[in-house]
Amino acid sequence: MLAGSLVARENQVVAIGMTRRELGRATVAGLALAGFGGAIGISGCGSDDSSGVAGEGPAGLDLDQRQEVIDRLAEMRVPKPVDFIRTDWSHDPLAFCSYSYLAPTRYGSEIRRMLAEPVGRIAFAGEATAKIPATVHGAIQAGRDAAKYAAGQLAPGARVAVVGAGAAGLSCAGELARQGLEPVLLEASDRVGGRVREADLDGSPVELGASWIHGVDGNPLTGLAGEAGIGLHPFSYQLDFPVPGQKPLGVSGEHRYWQAVNSFGPGSARYPDLPLEAILPRRRGPGLEWAIQNEVAQEYGADPDQLAALATWEGNWLGGGDVLLDGSYSKVVARLSGDAEVRFGFKVRKVSQRRGEVRIAGGVDADREEVAAEAVVITVPIGALKAGAIEFDPRLPAGSRTAISQLGAGLLDKVWLAFDQPFWPEGAEGFSWIDPRKPGRWGSWVNAVPVTGKPFLMTLAGGHDAHRLAGRSDLEVVGSAMAALEAMFG
Repeated sequence: MLAGSLVARENQVVAIGMTRRELGRATVAGLALAGFGGAIGISGCGSDDSSGVAGEGPAGLDLDQRQEVIDRLAEMRVPKPVDFIRTDWSHDPLAFCSYSYLAPTRYGSEIRRMLAEPVGRIAFAGEATAKIPATVHGAIQAGRDAAKYAAGQLAPGARVAVVGAGAAGLSCAGELARQGLEPVLLEASDRVGGRVREADLDGSPVELGASWIHGVDGNPLTGLAGEAGIGLHPFSYQLDFPVPGQKPLGVSGEHRYWQAVNSFGPGSARYPDLPLEAILPRRRGPGLEWAIQNEVAQEYGADPDQLAALATWEGNWLGGGDVLLDGSYSKVVARLSGDAEVRFGFKVRKVSQRRGEVRIAGGVDADREEVAAEAVVITVPIGALKAGAIEFDPRLPAGSRTAISQLGAGLLDKVWLAFDQPFWPEGAEGFSWIDPRKPGRWGSWVNAVPVTGKPFLMTLAGGHDAHRLAGRSDLEVVGSAMAALEAMFG
């Protein structure tokens, strides 16, 4: 694991340049920790674009529709929001998920390398093939690795199609150009960034997908943010509990969770098909249930019975601590591709491989088009691959098909709420809450005030809970989140 500094003070952990996973590991030393889930979650990274917003149309509900929902909210002991946004990645036709997770299979982490294995002139790249999966910087590195491989196989000046203008696709195109090849990005939407995307909340942009940079040391995103003039704000994951008596429950739950996880070390790789559920305590209670939602569902987008225990050790994590951005994340990743050509509105439907070339069929609706190239790099989300969004001719080999079918497609959704003014501690990074009836639902909140100055709050839902909420109306979801705020601050 990563090196970091811990200072024990009054039974609390004070983080100095640490990631959330380092903080989690520290709980087994008996130090209390107010944890926070979803840190890994990029809600997608390098791949085709997707709206990811609940409601009709590419931008979700319009202002009038959102106001109608707000007007119908029950009166509570806290103010009503003035605006809201909720994401819905599982129903997005270009993503169908937020990011990949390692499911229990006999292949273990090798399944990611199986997906990355080139198939003739076709390669796959993205967070699902990355050494640090489910992160933006992992997707960037995967895209660059695919580009370098292509450069070693093709003659200078060869044309390479890149499907998807998310982080992996953009970085792949930029590296292809640096290697002397001719990239062309084929993007289904009208913008770059993929699942790194913003939307307007009460007149200000908020992130629907990626929010954090995970580990600033050696992370390409750190320099790119500086070049874009975007500030970085350290996030220590010290989210306290406003409700009296809940903190001891949360601390105990976190300790029990990490104690169980640490019992399954990297040397346990001989059990790649062991689900995380098998190593967690059977008798739980609200504190542990909250911690499991916090550390599993809102981290990996999956539940313990869906996730391989080995997933808790996956990835070579960067140091220096995690940060939030005070500007547009998509402007940061947009710099990756340089001057590479981008064809917007090109939804790829079929990739055909013939001797000496590949042909990519797609376009917009009835306007079909075909692009010829000497190779192609596919960077669409694992959810889109699992849904068969792209047809391959000839059929992909067994190893590729197995990797696509057996990698998990995780779900992490956000709810953003805007208010006229804060009614919560303005200087706090956020806060935690344990729902007595369903521990973990709306269990972690981020406060936007210290980062952007806006009176906005963001909360998360992951795994089965996110799938269940995806089928609920905006009124039900926003009302449920507001009930959590009332329980904390009403």
